[in-house]
Amino acid sequence: MNITLTVNRKIHHLDVEPRVLLADVLRETLGLTGTKIGCDTGHCGSCVVMLNGRSLKSCTALAVQADGATIGTVEGLADNGKLNNLQEGFWERHGTQCGFCTSGMLMSLTDMLQRNPTPDEAEIRRWLEGNLCRCTGYQNVVSAAQYAIEKTQSPARMITDTPAKEIFQNRVRLLLSGDAERLVDEHYHDDAVLVGFDFTVRGKDALRKHFRNFFKWVKIEEVLSTDKFTETEDSYFYEATVRTNSGVSRVFDAYYMRDQKIVYHFTGMIK
Repeated sequence: MNITLTVNRKIHHLDVEPRVLLADVLRETLGLTGTKIGCDTGHCGSCVVMLNGRSLKSCTALAVQADGATIGTVEGLADNGKLNNLQEGFWERHGTQCGFCTSGMLMSLTDMLQRNPTPDEAEIRRWLEGNLCRCTGYQNVVSAAQYAIEKTQSPARMITDTPAKEIFQNRVRLLLSGDAERLVDEHYHDDAVLVGFDFTVRGKDALRKHFRNFFKWVKIEEVLSTDKFTETEDSYFYEATVRTNSGVSRVFDAYYMRDQKIVYHFTGMIK
């Protein structure tokens, strides 16, 4: 029987027997062996894929039932070889052991996150009820999902589990909102110095005036990425790509701290 499947954004025209399972076609015909078959009864969840945007245990469906459908497997989660946030979470939080059930967990959690980008721990565990694992104890899997949620929801789209994380992300929120008063009052010492490529500003009053004027002309709309985030005992540094009302720019910042307040700040922005 002739069917058409769009799998991981590629169209496949296939001739399959009416009785063959979708899981077998993915594995044996298309070579997408990330989809596992563990129990043959639909209980273990190792065979979970996305079918038309919803998770499905592919050992419970015939390939002919998926004719015309759009399917996503674990091989399609990464973007040009770059792990997505959920995959990165499994790496960073040690969410895998033997790895056999990992692909199914990734696909189940992918469905969860597209329905609710901010689930709590109880909801994460409910979504994992259909995925059986003998190795991990699930705690690190939950932690991996929480990592992805935090990274996705961060205004800077990054994760830094360090003391500077809260300071950094609060600054980003205030920059996005254009709140010059709170930005200065909450983050700078009274005698703080701000240095740019062509200016130097000293003291809180001058800093407030500087940022009020800056926000008149520049609206930071989104932080697209934060790179090379580095923290020491009394400083932190980063590079970022931001979108403003005048286009995309590259930002460079270095902060020296005292009592968790900025005493010296170098900043630069290049279009």
